[in-house]
Amino acid sequence: MTEARETDSGDMKGRPLDFIFLLRPAVMVPLWLFLVHGARLASRPESLWSPTLLPSLRTTLALVSMSCMLGGAYILNQIADIESDRLNDKLFLLPRGIISVRAARLELVVVWILALVAAFALPVRFAVVLAASLLLSLTYSNRPVRAKARAPLDLLWNAIGFGALGAAGGWTAAGATLGAHALPALSYVLAVAGITASTTIPDLEGDEATGLSTTVSLLGKNATSLLALILLTSAAIAGMIAREPVAVFGSLLSLPGLARAHASGRREDRTSANQIAVIVFALLVCIWSPYLLVMLGAVFGASRVYYRRRFGISYPGPGTP
Repeated sequence: MTEARETDSGDMKGRPLDFIFLLRPAVMVPLWLFLVHGARLASRPESLWSPTLLPSLRTTLALVSMSCMLGGAYILNQIADIESDRLNDKLFLLPRGIISVRAARLELVVVWILALVAAFALPVRFAVVLAASLLLSLTYSNRPVRAKARAPLDLLWNAIGFGALGAAGGWTAAGATLGAHALPALSYVLAVAGITASTTIPDLEGDEATGLSTTVSLLGKNATSLLALILLTSAAIAGMIAREPVAVFGSLLSLPGLARAHASGRREDRTSANQIAVIVFALLVCIWSPYLLVMLGAVFGASRVYYRRRFGISYPGPGTP
């Protein structure tokens, strides 16, 4: 922590990379996974197992549009939570005054304009998905809804936002109708809900201390852990019915880790199980869309370097997204 304090006392004015990481690109990974795979579902390649080596122009525009929309929502949420983030010493950029609120608001406007410009070249159905995603993003952390603090909305918002709307953004950008791949989307929703439930378990004490009525604070650790197992099992079954290999294998390969964490109750087992689940789904999507692996590697590598050089801490670590 000495290095971090020395860095914090030095020149901490906003730099170009600070504005990029204000968008929280590492937290966009679930959106990219399901959007890219949704676009591939709609492309109907001749062979189910043949990889898509490069994204189409429409997929690229959809990634830019939805990433800018989500990044803007993350900025807005950070502005709303600036005082609590300062108390918890997290997300750093706004609480420490590295980026001013005024500059953050300007960046928010710019990225939302970029989101609209990219969406303009895509089918109208994509704009509907984009608007729905924005609505969920805004109501997740902001009042009067504040879904993150209300069970079971905390699970539903993540599951629908990433699992359903993320995939729908991909397939509507590719020209499919909104309901074209409803059954595969259901398997994604169940999988995201299960993993989200598992990731909230270590947050129980913090949620109770801050008065958040989340799913884990309502059900307790054991019941939430059991719910995660049920949701992932349901995702595998739904994936089998839909013949969707990512949902099937992603859920089945994630279940042993979650089952071990459920049996042991150990925090380190839970953390490991959550990380493995995300990695499994990411690698499965990358099998069919290998270009995504480059994106994920770039984000993770850049995050490691950025947080080490800027704040003297390791990524992922305390205070990082």
